[in-house]
Amino acid sequence: MMMIRSINNGIFQKTIFKSTLNRFHSTKVAIIGSGPSGFYTAYHLLKKSKGDLKVDVFEKLPVPYGLVRFGVAPDHPEVKNCTDTFEEISNSPDFSFFGNVKIGKDVSLKELRDNYNCIVFSYGCDEDNLIGLSKIPGIDSKGVITARKFVGWYNGLPDFQDLNPPLDQVENVIIIGNGNVALDVARTMLVPIEAWSKTDITANAQNVLKKSKVKNVKIVARRGFLQTAFTNKEFRELLELYNYGVGFSPVPTEFLDPVRPFIKNFGRVHKRRLELIDRYFEAIKQNVNFPKTFELDYLKSPIEVKPSSKNPAILESTKFQVNNLLEDDEKNSTKVVPTDITITYKNELLITSTGYRGSALPGFEEFGIAFDEKRGRILNEHGRIKNSKNPDSFVDGFYSSGWISKGPTGVIASTMIDSFDTGDLILEDKAQGKFESEPKEGAQGIAKILQNRNHLYVTWKDWKKLEAKEIQDGKKVGKLREKITDVDKMLDVLRNLK
Repeated sequence: MMMIRSINNGIFQKTIFKSTLNRFHSTKVAIIGSGPSGFYTAYHLLKKSKGDLKVDVFEKLPVPYGLVRFGVAPDHPEVKNCTDTFEEISNSPDFSFFGNVKIGKDVSLKELRDNYNCIVFSYGCDEDNLIGLSKIPGIDSKGVITARKFVGWYNGLPDFQDLNPPLDQVENVIIIGNGNVALDVARTMLVPIEAWSKTDITANAQNVLKKSKVKNVKIVARRGFLQTAFTNKEFRELLELYNYGVGFSPVPTEFLDPVRPFIKNFGRVHKRRLELIDRYFEAIKQNVNFPKTFELDYLKSPIEVKPSSKNPAILESTKFQVNNLLEDDEKNSTKVVPTDITITYKNELLITSTGYRGSALPGFEEFGIAFDEKRGRILNEHGRIKNSKNPDSFVDGFYSSGWISKGPTGVIASTMIDSFDTGDLILEDKAQGKFESEPKEGAQGIAKILQNRNHLYVTWKDWKKLEAKEIQDGKKVGKLREKITDVDKMLDVLRNLK
């Protein structure tokens, strides 16, 4: 037997692992990332295994759940119910959680591979996809924020707690991009502060939003109405802010009139979207004195951001180039064609919501793991990772699931399906004897490495104590929970809990 350090009751808890024959000879699977894709992969593997498989999930933060905790809007608690499924496997003797462990820094990829029969990359996309915006003059101004950072800020992601957007100095906001994240951001800035009182939004975000002076949010897309990326569900939620005194400015006829004659040819989604616009516009015409408004704008690309000459924290305006859409009937696609026409909008804050991209981990090159730098994802075929040195072959023992595998698209349900598929591949390869026959140490081996480096990791038991603290603190102020938003404080809380 051996002893391993983990945080518990304010001291380094001595956890004794008994090296039973079954555990020593079972297949060891390491999953990097504890968001939906990581947990769904783990869930599927453990559900379908015959007790001869051990799954350990590694997370760089002390807390699990990834985008479920840090990406889902606070007023969408029903979306977070997937954690109930994840909880099901937490009590399994075949599951372990290593929080506060960054692969490539605290533990190398080689060390992980030496201790596991296979590794699954499920760590998602944690960078901004700026899609050419980085070269726009003024884009690096303080009054420009990415949606990824803004969402992470109000959801308590430790990396962005110093963001503090200057909403008390802002009346006009422009959001570049029109996916669901863009609508989440718009709704966050427009809904009355009382709407957040019982959610798990951070206390800091509540205070900033309470002082907000935002009156208008313009959501701008470079393509047209038919290419809108957000779902009707998200759009309807934004329209329903009418009940809170938030008006919907009519979509200019130049964007809708050209498509109306063809409405019979539309799919159900587009028909419904146009119906929503017409219905809510008719209702809103009855009241034109809204204290806050939002609007949809199309066929425009930003070309210049002008910071305020009086206040460096905000902007003065953003200039756009007007686009046309060129239809390609053969390819059934459209191409954005810029024109010489420009238009400038006054705005104090610009939020870019143009998607996410993933990044390679240290050690990829050593193992020949192919990574698409342009698209920001691991090159794979249905979860089997391609070999960078031989594109026609795969890297044995390595798999991928979720956004880092497919790209940042889809909802939690589609991520679940993708993760289940990856799990099936692993079980198939296991059944065919594709993993090494020699036993791997798995969690015990990694724990020894962390112990030798005096690195603290968070167990699932530790996380549940931290979660109980958040829920308890939330109850004191009538919220679902009061998130702890600083890594050092998370670890301190665990040390002090008795």
